[in-house]
Amino acid sequence: MKRRHNAVLAAMVTSLVWATAACGGDSGESAAPRATSSAEGRKLCGGAVDEAAHQALALLTGTAELHPTDDDENARTTADALIAGWSPLSSPPLSRDTHPLCSVSTEENYGNGPGDVRIRFQLSDAAQAKDDGDIAKSLERYEMGVRASMGTERAYVWFSCKSAKLPGSDQDPAYVLGEVENRRAPKGDEGKLRDANATLLHSTSRAVARELGCEADAGLKAKPVLKHSG
Repeated sequence: MKRRHNAVLAAMVTSLVWATAACGGDSGESAAPRATSSAEGRKLCGGAVDEAAHQALALLTGTAELHPTDDDENARTTADALIAGWSPLSSPPLSRDTHPLCSVSTEENYGNGPGDVRIRFQLSDAAQAKDDGDIAKSLERYEMGVRASMGTERAYVWFSCKSAKLPGSDQDPAYVLGEVENRRAPKGDEGKLRDANATLLHSTSRAVARELGCEADAGLKAKPVLKHSG
């Protein structure tokens, strides 16, 4: 009986060793980005990147080991800059300066020039938000905000905001443009890459909208409506 018990234990240990080797071994192919926790996602962009957006960043960059290029950039500082540039009704034109929410780099490229993925926001207007201009012609339309146009290397979303922090916006809503730019062309299925940019923009746009105090989160739904995932 003891001999049989030892044989069973040996078989179990052997199975465990083979399972470990199968998971960690080199198959000759690039491994998929590992799963990340919500705690890891909260480290990026001052919490503007939720867990789904962190997974999207992993897909866009090929790794979940990511670093913000500036720890002081977050949704609150972006919102403060947008508020400072806002002009109420019957006042000088609003500022269209671009304000970075954050830039993210891989471990390999960290500290070597601009971030691999850059996320920024600026004030816009109704005409631009509702017009499919030249930029959008080569991109795919998504159901997000007032208008959203997604590509693999660039993606845009416009949303409208009524907020007490933006005087006059209760009568004439403020329009905000969010943009994602991938400095290095991401690799993979183009549809899923567009979904990844949409997921990233959705998370960061909701974070900025909350900091702006936009009514009903500026019409941005709890989850992004994607086209190629699932």
